[in-house]
Amino acid sequence: MSLEIIAEVANAHQGKTTLAKKIIKEFYKHGARSIKFQIYFAEDFLTKDHERFIHFKKQSFSENQWKELFGLAKKIGYSNIYADVLGLKAFRVAKKLKVDGYKVHSTDLMNDALLENISKEKKKVFFSVGGAKISELHNAMKFFNGKSNKLILMHGFQSYPTQIKDTNLHNLQKLKNYFGSQCEYGFQDHISGSSKYNLYLSLVSLGYEIRYLEKHITLDRKKKGVDYYSSLQPKEFKNFCKIINQSAEGIFLSTGGFSMAEDKYRKTTKKFWILKRNLKKNSKIHSKDLEFKRINNQSMEPLFLREIVGKKIKQNLQKNSIICNNHFYHKVCATIVARHDSSRLPGKAALKIEGRPLLDFLFSRAKKSKLVDKIIFCTTKNKSDDLLVDIAKQNKIPVFRGEEKNVLGRILKATQKTNPDLIIRITGDDILIDVEYMDKAIKYHLENNLDYTDLKKIPSGTEVEVFNRKILNFINTNAIDSSGTEYLTYYIKDNEDFFRTGSAPVLKKHQKKIRLTIDNKKDFKFVKPFLEDMIKKRKIDDFNIDDILSFYKSRTNKQIAKQKNFSINTGLKKNSYKKLLT
Repeated sequence: MSLEIIAEVANAHQGKTTLAKKIIKEFYKHGARSIKFQIYFAEDFLTKDHERFIHFKKQSFSENQWKELFGLAKKIGYSNIYADVLGLKAFRVAKKLKVDGYKVHSTDLMNDALLENISKEKKKVFFSVGGAKISELHNAMKFFNGKSNKLILMHGFQSYPTQIKDTNLHNLQKLKNYFGSQCEYGFQDHISGSSKYNLYLSLVSLGYEIRYLEKHITLDRKKKGVDYYSSLQPKEFKNFCKIINQSAEGIFLSTGGFSMAEDKYRKTTKKFWILKRNLKKNSKIHSKDLEFKRINNQSMEPLFLREIVGKKIKQNLQKNSIICNNHFYHKVCATIVARHDSSRLPGKAALKIEGRPLLDFLFSRAKKSKLVDKIIFCTTKNKSDDLLVDIAKQNKIPVFRGEEKNVLGRILKATQKTNPDLIIRITGDDILIDVEYMDKAIKYHLENNLDYTDLKKIPSGTEVEVFNRKILNFINTNAIDSSGTEYLTYYIKDNEDFFRTGSAPVLKKHQKKIRLTIDNKKDFKFVKPFLEDMIKKRKIDDFNIDDILSFYKSRTNKQIAKQKNFSINTGLKKNSYKKLLT
């Protein structure tokens, strides 16, 4: 197996060219033949008020200094000289220096302008995947379709240093499952340079048939300079290369997915689209109005450029505003999904309390939303659902009737004419939905640029789910078992590294584990007294979660425990979807 070991200089030079030259010379003597530098200009990838702006400013070199360092590396005899390019200015410098390959940091996988420029160069392109969503990688790689670049996905991230439990080598296989032979693969080993395990994990990574292995270097780790944590000293690097090059395979044990550390890394290094100038309400945003930079607030998810350009803003926006979905106009459609037939409680949606069907209560509550533009009742073509259709018509709710088993297909067809941006999924079992929290979830979803938002911290039966319509289209296309789409959440949760997901915040006093959904006779008997009490108090159309919790606070602990511990086996197998984006 052909393997290329890359000596990563990063910021080991401390912003001093004299030290950088020593590193270049010393590591060539100790076996390095491929070397990589980080080219950046602080103003090119950070806002000036970013907490690390000065840090990066002090360590960056001028174009002439880079020219001198690259000239030395070539003169000495390095076979490959690569560069991280952390912005367009950095790219232009690297291009002039005729690097052998470009590396795209995981925070630049949505930087369309940078990717477009790199794709025009017939060079190797390394993509750092630490903390990156698969959809972000897919976005980046589409720029290279039909191009002659050699693409390499580099697994690993820097956590000063990265712990073994966070390395998650299994993701190398996940990357191969997604992207197959359209690219090559590598490992960025960021285990502590002083740890005996720094060699072991690199050996294990060989079992995934990687072609590139990157390791940080420094002249003296004891001086604790920038990036010393994961770095090898010259003699250590020589020994490292000797053992690695003699090895052909390794072992691995990992569970996959983002670790907490990698998730934190993603959140602290993400870049966002921000405005370069003031824009007035109803203006359309163009790519020239935007720049892609890191910011101090990383709570939200970044938007793809295609999700921004051409859209009209609904408010005045100031220069340096961070673009989020909440700045745009959106159509929101709530879909209420129910059917008459049920194995556990047949006809539950039409069961009556004080002469009023349960579904009628749900329609009344959904109408109180201030952010939902349209409500559609989604049911089946079965004759037994005619009764539910009549209830919807009495409430002046539009009806769509579709396939019984493919719930997602039913939702998408029901909303086809309306073509909303957001779809709120409400199940017929959850007649006590809290409309205030539903609207809060919609706002949170838009403010944080999410694909999916849940409200799982409020009592079961009072929550809803918020989806981007495009994500539902994606699941519908890729789901192997369409009959399982009744349990849409599994399709999201089992593949979270593909989607931008979040949970809307819930006040601590409302975070109660009480089961208020109606799926069986016990559920109905548990919820019925509350609705009867609201009818008696003439609050049936105006109650909220505080009313619910106040009522059930007086119930016995034994009754609450029975509801809390009840669970349903859906029978749905995990990973019930096709391999995504091959």
